[in-house]
Amino acid sequence: MKVRLLTGMAGINFSHNAGDEIDCNEAEANRFIEAGIAEAIAAAPTKIERATKKMKVRKAVSEE
Repeated sequence: MKVRLLTGMAGINFSHNAGDEIDCNEAEANRFIEAGIAEAIAAAPTKIERATKKMKVRKAVSEE
């Protein structure tokens, strides 16, 4: 479950700032939300970014 932190927090192997979006298990996410240090993020479908521009395809037609 993804949550957005409302406050910063740090531990031995991690450091998160306020506003960071982190992925954690559901039990931990619920504890953070109930404690008021995080808010749930709705899972939005990810949009695939394309590196190329779509171009119109034109065919050459010979007139005889």
